[in-house]
Amino acid sequence: MNDRMKTLRACSLLMLTAIIWGFAMAAQQKISQYLGPFTCNALRFLIASMTLFPFMILQNKKTAAPVRKNDLAAGLTVGVVIFAAAFCQQAGVGETGAGKAGFITALYVVLVPLVGGVLFRHKTALSTWLSLLIALPGLYLLCIPKGESFTLTRGDAWMLTGALFWAMHILTTDLFVNRTTALKLCVIQFSVAAVLNFLCALIFEELILSDILKVILPLLYCGMASNGLGYLFQTLGQKHAKPAHAALILSLECVFCLVAGALLLQERMSLQGYIGSALMLIAVLLSQLGMLKNTPQPERS
Repeated sequence: MNDRMKTLRACSLLMLTAIIWGFAMAAQQKISQYLGPFTCNALRFLIASMTLFPFMILQNKKTAAPVRKNDLAAGLTVGVVIFAAAFCQQAGVGETGAGKAGFITALYVVLVPLVGGVLFRHKTALSTWLSLLIALPGLYLLCIPKGESFTLTRGDAWMLTGALFWAMHILTTDLFVNRTTALKLCVIQFSVAAVLNFLCALIFEELILSDILKVILPLLYCGMASNGLGYLFQTLGQKHAKPAHAALILSLECVFCLVAGALLLQERMSLQGYIGSALMLIAVLLSQLGMLKNTPQPERS
């Protein structure tokens, strides 16, 4: 498979990730009615790690490559980052409006090239910057209802911090994705995040079995599909996509949240929402054209 086909496959996996994450929003809303953020995240990451663990074992036997120190180091680093990102998001979403929360979280699409340029000296193509300029107003139109004011609250501060950690998650995934396998990276980071969340849940929250059983189906979807498959596809996609491009495609989660609302909850978008969706799609297409025109990246094993 040539580099161009690998890039297209990577983009397809990242787009599928955005769809899975977008359709998880209804499940997450249901879970939040019964479980605290630490309990919710602990169970989600536990289910995700259990889902992928058998596949990792089979892969290890096939390749005769057991889990090594560099695998553990990579998974531990990314696991701590995703733990922090998920906590900040859950802590902030209860104190700020859903639209504003979606917009602030999606700011990782801007933070990835900025933080990547500062910390990792990543070069960002002109097409990516143009895509970002189109994506920002698109995200705003999608997530901020017409006439709603934009003021910074404590919840917004949590969401901004979370957006920074989501950007760091994409960048650290890109940093380690070629030092280990996608399955090892996912299973180890999910296990780390599950343990950290369980410890915090035991300290700060009350674990009630009856409440967990009430949301077992949404938990299974979030754990197996959103966390398990979603982050696996993200990791595989980032093997052949630059972090800035990956962030832009993944930010389409906002669009699919609205699609899921229309299909599952009979919600309808306003004209503003349709314009925002169109701008986001244009931004992603522009980004993809820029990638295909650029010199192919060296093949990553």
